[in-house]
Amino acid sequence: MSEKNRSITLGIEMSNPGAHAPGEEAPHAVALWDAGGRCLGSAPLPESTRGSDAVLDAISKLAGSCSIQPCDIDRVLVSVGPGGYTALRISTTSAKVLADTLGADLVAVPTARVVSVSLDASARPALIALASKKDRCHASILTSDGVLRSVGIIEADALGSYGLKSIVADRHLPGSFREAASAIGVGVLSLRLDARDLVRAAEGIDPIDPLRCEPIYAREPDAVTQWRARASG
Repeated sequence: MSEKNRSITLGIEMSNPGAHAPGEEAPHAVALWDAGGRCLGSAPLPESTRGSDAVLDAISKLAGSCSIQPCDIDRVLVSVGPGGYTALRISTTSAKVLADTLGADLVAVPTARVVSVSLDASARPALIALASKKDRCHASILTSDGVLRSVGIIEADALGSYGLKSIVADRHLPGSFREAASAIGVGVLSLRLDARDLVRAAEGIDPIDPLRCEPIYAREPDAVTQWRARASG
């Protein structure tokens, strides 16, 4: 590992780039912190861009504005999903390459943890809904005492099983979930995904070998499903 001039943490959160509605302020996708956990700066990705070049360009510009050199970075945090397939592939690959190249620690942070740290305690127990598709979503439960556990893919008829006070979801939450939430008196809160929350979300998570970092996919990619169908046919 190369010698570091400063102890700087880089965070990348672009797991669900379509979560915010058009016209809303874009969440910050990259952020930098010093050794004391002070955020030095953060930035969104340019609109309508989610490629690896855009991520690396955003990191480069942010680092330059904070007078950070690549050799200063000794830890990389990345939100690993569930989320969008393309965005997760790009963000995790970018984090892996940067950590391996710079000799930095890599911390893989489940996206539900990023959501949970900004959620007020009065909203618990809360169901965090990610990667919604058709009438299903990937659910995690944040209990009243702040424990986060993954549930997996659920349908709306499961909502009454958890004693919820709220559902945290993006604009893609299926209508069936909104109707079921209304029927049991559970409010739906807007999901917040922001790189500036990664430091808190990463607390207690050990670094891993960068080459072992993989996205958390809520379901099998459509391309794989179609390939299996063609192969079986």
